[in-house]
Amino acid sequence: MDIERIQSVSKPFVPSNVIKCIQMKLNANIYMFSFFKIRTKRTLKTLVLIGSLLLIATTSGDALRFSSAQEVAAPYSYDLITWHFENFLSKWTHRASRYLPWNYLSDAERQSLVAEYFELTPRMQELKDIIRTVSSEAGNDSGPRLAGLESELDLVRARREHLQPDVEEAIESAISAVAVEQRLGALGEFVFPPVDIRLTEPPKVLITSPRDRIERTNDVLVDPHVQVEDREAMESRLLESDDLSALVIDIGGVATYPASLYSGGDIKGTLRTAAHEWLHHYLFFKPLGQNIYQSSEMQALNETLANIAGKEIGDIALRNFAPVAASINPSLPIGNFDEAQSAAIAKVDEFDFHHEMRKTRERVDELLDLGKIAAAESFMEEQRQVFVANGFNIRKLNQAYFAFNGTYADSAASSSPIADQLNRYRAAASNVGSFVKLIAGFSSYQKFMGELNKLDK
Repeated sequence: MDIERIQSVSKPFVPSNVIKCIQMKLNANIYMFSFFKIRTKRTLKTLVLIGSLLLIATTSGDALRFSSAQEVAAPYSYDLITWHFENFLSKWTHRASRYLPWNYLSDAERQSLVAEYFELTPRMQELKDIIRTVSSEAGNDSGPRLAGLESELDLVRARREHLQPDVEEAIESAISAVAVEQRLGALGEFVFPPVDIRLTEPPKVLITSPRDRIERTNDVLVDPHVQVEDREAMESRLLESDDLSALVIDIGGVATYPASLYSGGDIKGTLRTAAHEWLHHYLFFKPLGQNIYQSSEMQALNETLANIAGKEIGDIALRNFAPVAASINPSLPIGNFDEAQSAAIAKVDEFDFHHEMRKTRERVDELLDLGKIAAAESFMEEQRQVFVANGFNIRKLNQAYFAFNGTYADSAASSSPIADQLNRYRAAASNVGSFVKLIAGFSSYQKFMGELNKLDK
């Protein structure tokens, strides 16, 4: 499996280039508009545009300039604004329809639909693989078989799409129940912000890092359907023109509102990712989330907290789907989605991915600290081939790869102590809800460390 796995709208008041410049900021902010029950597309569009103008008014001039990564990714840009209002409207329309007496689903019916959805997911992938194989075969007798397979794939895809809205609501309900149980954002039985997800194809992300160190400098959302050759072209251009390490990477989800989640995972991984992205929504209203870009440590705190707590919340929510879960293979922890998916099929007994990747990161850091950039890059390519030979099909292993994955301090690609620090806080907390609320209150890494030092005494 490949280890490389977050359209247009009329903008009459704001120039399109300005909109593109602030899209990454909107990723963290625009979902606030979605909490209100907007009745028309025109009203929602107006609010989006007003919000854009407010962001422009409060943004420095430097922030409105295109970065090199944004310029390179422009032909493949992901229209986040369109995604927000189109999906929000369709989600709430379906949700309202289920309150009608003749459309109501019992818990047993929801369980059945969820089970069917996650059974269809691997079948759809299996059919795609068979079609790919049959298409490459020589001979005139493959035509009828190919047509039959494509017809079955169309039926499976259509049925899965039909089930999707109800499956999304079942997952939202399960995560919400845990949030209430853990007193996270709960006002009685109401959870704020509401858990809201969309099972889809999340955008890919273009990541950049300087070559002489590992540092996450730019994140640009790109179209999820961008081809491998176009990914390579973007990465090569940034290397040649700006001396930047770059990587276009697949992700398991992005904290849009509704959250955009990869639709091809199993139920355990999907619940974990749903919880992870909802925690970002929750943290947006807390000091930790509001200061996420204050430093690299604060970014790692946000992402690693969402990872650690998201796994725990997702696993608690899984209890609501015991009949479904009994028939699936659990996914590995979230972070780099492709890494987890590939690890699930790798022979762990023969090759310790986590150990080998951690050793790789440590050696790369050593070489870069010595100024040996070429040696570090040569070593990363050698290691990439080792991973590929052992079932982990990493397309490119470079500084950008470590910059992205290193943000998740609990991943093998990280050299940060933040995961261990968070686990010390978790051990002292009575439950995951108390743990999240405590960490969410920190506005700086210094305050986080100050309280940790007190805790250790």
